[in-house]
This record gives sequence, structure tokens and C-alpha cells, in this order.
Amino acid sequence: MRNAAIALSLLLASCLSAPAGGTSALNVNGAWKLNSISGATVLSGTNPTLTLSADGHANGNGGCNAFGGSYTREGDTLTFSQMISTMMACTRPGLTYEQVMGQEHRFLSALNGAVAASEPETNVLVLTTASGEALRFERAP
Repeated sequence: MRNAAIALSLLLASCLSAPAGGTSALNVNGAWKLNSISGATVLSGTNPTLTLSADGHANGNGGCNAFGGSYTREGDTLTFSQMISTMMACTRPGLTYEQVMGQEHRFLSALNGAVAASEPETNVLVLTTASGEALRFERAP
């Protein structure tokens, strides 16, 4: 009887929802499209992306170069490591090399170490660096 009571307690505890603001509801896995960096809209035609897999792999495109590496998650903190990228130089129609590569540099630099992750809206992910740089993503279709 005592074992049944313990089993029932464990079962009920596993069904309880996480407290408001808890991390269990934060789902970072999947493909994300970068919309803005610290409030500045992503440059037209660059389409930076980030894909986070449940097994700790991170990859994507910075708007010019492909990148990849790994990440770990502890609570609301994602820590990126071993990030590598191709090293092409790009422009886009109507944009200069400095604009395209400057935006990519800001994006990839933010994925170097620990960032705070939050999900203020459904299908939105915000990664904020220690220096306050905020990357706002929308879940990719």
C-alpha cells in the first residue's frame, strides 16, 4: 500500500505544470529566423537563421556564411561553443559589403558563449547576451 501511495504521489507530481516563468515551457528546439538585432530589423535579402536540435547541435546561416557548433542549456541559459563558419565575403542587391558582413558579425558574435533565452510570445525566441545585445527570432515555417 505504501509503495502504491509513493507511486501515485510521483505520478501526480509529474503532471503538475511548471510555475509561471518556469523554464520547462521554453522550447528552443527547431528552426528559427532572425528578425532583429537589438531592435534593428534584419537587412532585406540576408535571411539569417538558427536551428537548435535536442541533441545539442546548433547550425544556421548568418546571412552570408553557414555556421555550426554545439550548445548546452541550463535553465534559461544557452551556452554556445565550438562554433565554426565558412568565410565568404558577401553583398546583397542594394546593400554594401560592410552592411551585410557587419550584421553577420553581430549575429555570430552573439552566439559565442552564454546567452539568456526567453519566449515572450508564441513562436518567438529572444536571445540576450551579457552585454545586452538582443536577438529576436521567429519560429521558421
